[in-house]
Amino acid sequence: MLEVDKKEAYLLQRAVRQWESENLITPEQASRMKDSWRVRQGDWQAVTLYIFIAAISCALMAFGSLVLDEKWIEVFRLKYSLTDGIISALFAGLTVFLCLHGYRRQQKQPAYSLNRELFWLLPILSIGVSVVYLGKSVQYLNGNHGAFWLLATVAYGVIGVLLGSRLMWTATLLCLIPAYVKLTYYLSEDSSFFWGMNLPCRMVLLAVLMIGIHSLFRKNRLYSAVKHITWAGSWLLLMVSGWMISIFGNTASFEEWQQVRQVHLLWWVAGFTILCVLVLLWGIKTHDTMVRDMAVLFLLLDLYTRYFEYLWDRTHKGVFFTVLALSFWWLGKMIEKKLRTRT
Repeated sequence: MLEVDKKEAYLLQRAVRQWESENLITPEQASRMKDSWRVRQGDWQAVTLYIFIAAISCALMAFGSLVLDEKWIEVFRLKYSLTDGIISALFAGLTVFLCLHGYRRQQKQPAYSLNRELFWLLPILSIGVSVVYLGKSVQYLNGNHGAFWLLATVAYGVIGVLLGSRLMWTATLLCLIPAYVKLTYYLSEDSSFFWGMNLPCRMVLLAVLMIGIHSLFRKNRLYSAVKHITWAGSWLLLMVSGWMISIFGNTASFEEWQQVRQVHLLWWVAGFTILCVLVLLWGIKTHDTMVRDMAVLFLLLDLYTRYFEYLWDRTHKGVFFTVLALSFWWLGKMIEKKLRTRT
């Protein structure tokens, strides 16, 4: 008998039901097919994931203690008279060695595994150190830190796409955000506005660009292994930035926002609400459950935010928390229903 996990069993059940409804197989055949597999007991994949998350956390803390503290690097610098440029080159060479080793491992074991994916944390860290010391060697081009964030983003992105590393591509997207922020502040000479946009508005522009780039390359063979990460990350960035705009508008600073009356921000609130509704409808139309569910969550967040902004001092707190409890109950019921259909 074939052993499958819960997700695989759910797909098989859907397929058998669909074939039976289209009269491609008889009810007897459908019954025999359903009896030909069983759900594997024990969710070892989840346990393994938690173990690897713990390993990543410990590795990051170790990296922070050993490298970011710079004490042991300074020991080598003084002992061997190393410059910042030489240290950068050494870590760049280490990155090349790690990537070649990771590529060979990937050729021997092409199937995806968390163990293999965790290895890419090492070149991610070595690239970071190399770029930091390269920046130090040239005084960060008179304070243009964004250029070096962008350099690290390009390095992560090229390696992530060529080697199909999801962890490396996640680092690419996480590095792209500060690169974009630093560059816009540098180009605007640390002004609060860049092309007339404050920081949340600029992040919306970045999210739209990421969605557009994803659409252009979604059919590319090399990009296919990491495209779902870009897709989810782009929509999350768009919705979070839109929510921030609905609160702060296009104000330049926190002090300026405190002087603005809430009624003057209603246009931004309406814009974010319309965005959530349009994203929800688009997700339903395209059968994209991730986009649809994200739109629902941010619609709820939008409603609660508006309550705190406009009604907190005017309504009974018991009414608010009753509505809050009912909405969370509904959300939990929806999630439970989904999980039940997959088992």
